[in-house]
Amino acid sequence: MSEYGVTDKGFVLKRLDVILEEVHADLTAGFGVDTRLLGTSFLKTLIMTFTGQIADLWETAQDSYYAKFPATADGINLDNAVQYGGIRRAPNQRTCYPLHCTGNDGTHVRYGVIVATNTMPEIRLYSAQEFQISRESFNSVDVVVAAVQTGVYTVGINGESYSYSNDGGNEKAIIAGLETALKASKAYTVQVIAEESGDVLRIEDTVKARSSMLVLSDNLTTASVTTIANFFTQDYGKITLPYGIICKMVNNISGVKGVTNLLEPIYGRLAETDIELRQSYIAKSALRSNTMIDSIVAELLNNVVNVESATGYENDTENVNARGMPPHSIEIIVEGGDASEIASAILRRKAGGIQTYGNVVVDVPGSYGDSIPVRFNRPEYLYAWLKIVLHGDESRLPINYARLTVQSVLEDGSRLSAGESLLTQLLNDGIYSRVAGVSYIDIYTAYSIDTSYVPGESDYQLKNIPATSRQKVLMDEKRIEVIFHADS
Repeated sequence: MSEYGVTDKGFVLKRLDVILEEVHADLTAGFGVDTRLLGTSFLKTLIMTFTGQIADLWETAQDSYYAKFPATADGINLDNAVQYGGIRRAPNQRTCYPLHCTGNDGTHVRYGVIVATNTMPEIRLYSAQEFQISRESFNSVDVVVAAVQTGVYTVGINGESYSYSNDGGNEKAIIAGLETALKASKAYTVQVIAEESGDVLRIEDTVKARSSMLVLSDNLTTASVTTIANFFTQDYGKITLPYGIICKMVNNISGVKGVTNLLEPIYGRLAETDIELRQSYIAKSALRSNTMIDSIVAELLNNVVNVESATGYENDTENVNARGMPPHSIEIIVEGGDASEIASAILRRKAGGIQTYGNVVVDVPGSYGDSIPVRFNRPEYLYAWLKIVLHGDESRLPINYARLTVQSVLEDGSRLSAGESLLTQLLNDGIYSRVAGVSYIDIYTAYSIDTSYVPGESDYQLKNIPATSRQKVLMDEKRIEVIFHADS
């Protein structure tokens, strides 16, 4: 076997100096004159020209060889290499917010209708598909009396009927009677709202994410209906917004009274970088693993849309463990993705007789018409606040030092998964490499699980942010402050 090219040691490159020496050796043997000693000559110029081209071909061959392996390939070559294992790079994805849309019953909302936050600058979102604000899919509804008459007034929700028999009462008495009847249900909150036009019976689902079907008798009608519809952010990536902040209608639609965000979104992401793809390739390749947890995690990462991260734990003992997991059970912690698809994926890969553990419960249809409850957990977010103090030479500091610092921190923070603590010292290398003139960095942190939390000056500490196995540190540029102090 040749000592150059593809060998048992991998690919060995033949360098330009080796090629030159071999050509000179062959020409010297053929001419009988040592061509190395000719000095500047036509022959030596010719030799340098074509040996340089040969060296380029060797480098091309080396690049082609390494482009076939995920550990060494880059760009499109990396995409091609991981496809041999049935893996693809996660593309750009928008964050999807389920919005509560309130309007007149029967209002059609077209695809692409734009709404926005009440912030400056505003963040815009558009409707993911055409939908209808309708009593057939309501989360909240205002019911009013259409006609006062003797007879039965009926409100039906998901097949359950709630009635009031009117024997000559007025509109106020009818609404009060229906309120009393509906209070028998624990699934809905009911209240009477007094308005100038008359009393309104407001029925709200106790589960903010649930939609129900409403049927009214002919003597009742709706004043307004709230339906849940999905809206995508116009920008790609994970975009975190506080509850209730999306409330502006950019496109005015007749019949739509307002929107708001009351539910956790399905976060988007930027396309995987080469480093992230190599890391996820290792996890996703476990799809064919004989280890149950690895197989479940790989199934979620490969086959459930918008799953950003997944981790798993197993209790194979006969007792409840320190995590609170029952005997012979697994706990899967998943960020992103649809709950029903996640539960189905877990059921496909878990072994028979193994329990699932978690706060999220989804009933998955079984093979024999039965319903199998599958449990898993969502990570609890630790909303991190950072105050980064840079020390250094002001004359070397770039004008956009704050933006460069924030970009570096967000890039490093995006690699954190559930259960990983934020070690502030690991953020330093990225800042040093991007921001010239920095000689020392102090990173003060504050954090909370409350989205409305705003730390005071005394809350910031020179400490790491510890995360339990069920928590994930979440960073956002709105919660990062950069300060510069010039060295004296």
